[in-house]
Amino acid sequence: ISTVYGKNENGDMFQRFGPINREYGHQRLNVLFTRAKQRVDLFTSMAANDILVTETSRRGVRALRDYLEYAATGRLHVGDALGGEPESDFEMFVADALRDHGYQVRCQVGVAGFRIDLGVMHPEWPHGFLLGVECDGATYHSSKSARDRDALRQEILEGLKWRLYRIWSTDWFNNPRVETQRLLQHLEKLRRQGPE
Repeated sequence: ISTVYGKNENGDMFQRFGPINREYGHQRLNVLFTRAKQRVDLFTSMAANDILVTETSRRGVRALRDYLEYAATGRLHVGDALGGEPESDFEMFVADALRDHGYQVRCQVGVAGFRIDLGVMHPEWPHGFLLGVECDGATYHSSKSARDRDALRQEILEGLKWRLYRIWSTDWFNNPRVETQRLLQHLEKLRRQGPE
């Protein structure tokens, strides 16, 4: 697949994608992306974050952006990169600690039922995530049914190529410095490893 869209000589990326911008543009892309029997080689000068998706964007534009994301990171779906508001003070403390060490963090990334508390942006791939951080409170996760539900949820997220890291609130509040260092060491290890 070779894209014919890209930035002009001034570095501007116009959001004109021809038939992809039309009502059934996503169907054209579906045919293009799913017909290979062995492999797909993609040649493009665009990154996923070059495509600006808004609430009024056509499905084809979203599909093109998501496919470029997948091609670059191997992640099938990263969810809502803009994220939302943190759900607890604990999440805010962890996010602030990561930001203090130079990481960009998005809170509540994903879709309903599969939101990740904190998505740590990849420093070399600004349109992808390096790690998903789960901030777990001891009370909620002490019940067996919650643990079983979380195990299934984690399995699905890892199947979608998310790399997850879990922090327990009791551990964090007992020694935030040690827990921060463990998290930072894990992030540095992932950076050295590169994409999965």
